[in-house]
Amino acid sequence: MTTRWRERLRATAAAVAGRFRRARWSVAQTAVAVGASWFIAHDLLGHPQPFFAPIAAAVSLSASDVLRGQRAVQLMTGVALGIVLGTGVEALAGTGAAAFALAALLAVYSALAFGGGPFGQGLMFVNQTAASAILILALHRPGSGTERLVDALIGGGVVVVIGVLLLPADPHRLLGQATGDLFAELRDALTGLRLEGPPSAGDDVDRELAAGQRIHARLAALAQAQGTAGQVVLIAPRRWKSRASVHRAIARSRHLTLQANAVLTLVRVTRAAVDAGEELPRPLGEAVAELARACDALAGDGSRDRAIAAATRARDLLDPAQHTGPGYRGSAVYAARACARDLLAALGT
Repeated sequence: MTTRWRERLRATAAAVAGRFRRARWSVAQTAVAVGASWFIAHDLLGHPQPFFAPIAAAVSLSASDVLRGQRAVQLMTGVALGIVLGTGVEALAGTGAAAFALAALLAVYSALAFGGGPFGQGLMFVNQTAASAILILALHRPGSGTERLVDALIGGGVVVVIGVLLLPADPHRLLGQATGDLFAELRDALTGLRLEGPPSAGDDVDRELAAGQRIHARLAALAQAQGTAGQVVLIAPRRWKSRASVHRAIARSRHLTLQANAVLTLVRVTRAAVDAGEELPRPLGEAVAELARACDALAGDGSRDRAIAAATRARDLLDPAQHTGPGYRGSAVYAARACARDLLAALGT
């Protein structure tokens, strides 16, 4: 095996281990919720096939603690709507192929009609409505609709007890993890920035596009973390005391959207400047290095003081009152100054 393949295998194994480490607590909660849901529905209530209960628990909790409360609400209401529609279609049209088609049609359109607000994010509500209506027809049994509905409510109720009341997600941890991942991508983009040399080749454009896609993916994950943190401090009694600090953290983290866009703009305009043969000022390279150090500090141990110091140095290096020369007032310098300002704003300074 070549050295290149060994490095790839090590990187893959490290990535898998990281995903396992992050999800271990969520997966353990999911396993407990699934077992508890089956026990309540099957052993305590005597339902012969209470598959809706453990499925509801597994789908709502899953391997992530992002938007768990919202997923539980979407699932319970989607299952309830699907059961009602499936039971109605079964009574009117039987269980033939046409009945399945009609159930799917009604379920999806009904879910879309109610798919605003907390039901509009993602496809959980639509998918659960359609799947429940279809399952009612496929596993039809006289009088089973009410039993299936109770099973879904049991699974969702267990999720609410575990994921909201007893073990709600730590909103500060969610925000910290999402921002750390974003800072890691911004650090890599800044570290790979080329400020001089020959015109860029196609590979440089591909790397620029890939970096943009990764950064936007991290921004989407940050938006989910912000939404989850806001929900947790609103509905989880154990997290009410953190409400003020979480809202402040969310407000600061919104500046990271501006900073990420500023970094992407900096990557684009510096490549264009290098391709055009423009002379970029020396302080720009030093400021970019300081910005990369600030992002590295926040992606690693989260050292806020080191990050503030590095971002402040970057901002001061690009102070137009202190420097003159060709290219100093160009778009690349403006983008780098915006990176420094937005980072300091995100850090609360």
